[in-house]
Amino acid sequence: MRRYSLLQKTIGVASKLYGMGSNLGRVLIENPKCLTYKSDYVFILSHMRSRSSVLSHILGSNDDICGYRELHHSYRIPLDLLKLKSDLYQDFGSEFRRKMLLDKVLHNNNGISRSILTADTTRIVFLVREPESTLKSIVMMGIQNNIPGYDNVQYITSYYCQRVEQLAKYAEILKGNYFFIASDRLLEEAEEVLDGLGAWLGLQTALSPYYKTFDRTGTPVAGDPSDNIKSGKLIKTKGAPDIEIPPEYLNRAREAYKKCIAVLTRNP
Repeated sequence: MRRYSLLQKTIGVASKLYGMGSNLGRVLIENPKCLTYKSDYVFILSHMRSRSSVLSHILGSNDDICGYRELHHSYRIPLDLLKLKSDLYQDFGSEFRRKMLLDKVLHNNNGISRSILTADTTRIVFLVREPESTLKSIVMMGIQNNIPGYDNVQYITSYYCQRVEQLAKYAEILKGNYFFIASDRLLEEAEEVLDGLGAWLGLQTALSPYYKTFDRTGTPVAGDPSDNIKSGKLIKTKGAPDIEIPPEYLNRAREAYKKCIAVLTRNP
């Protein structure tokens, strides 16, 4: 009787949300059991142009994990995890009932609360790329895709510095309970990195540098908009050698990066 009452309340809430145009409400109307599915969560905490898209595709291609794109959510309260389930249900249907649900978070305005960050059901993967190639890549992406502001080196330097500072704060909270990947190692030592990550996550099948492509692979907002992500394999890119980052901005970014790496690699 109690379970039935809870389901009735859930459907009632979902109906109100659906009436307000909420995707979450629609999903709960179609599949109210979505609320009760038990899931673990994997969050890639990173920054733009860190190779987070290819890492999320590699993870999302594993049978134990569902998710491959940036959902642009904050995770502050349990309802936010329901929104994650809702989005993945819309992407994959019933397949989202896998062992782990995945999202990547690249911006400080999409925060994660301490309670969700440290929950037993949460796995955190930090991915950080050194600043010079990152800043050049952001500028190049802005030029190629006509994204306002991304050609402003001062703006993107501030973004990068503030983001790696926030990543360091998250790492301090977690006290070593995370998996850290230096982005260049993902290319240069892929087998070792992916084997270590798969073991840490407890995956039943090994991670591979070859991955699936999905409906929104390579589309703006979902992640990397370049053609490289559509290749289905981890490849080395040429970078952006023609882009110049003034020394005052590059030095500032390098200092922030150095401090972040010091925290991430510190023994718990």
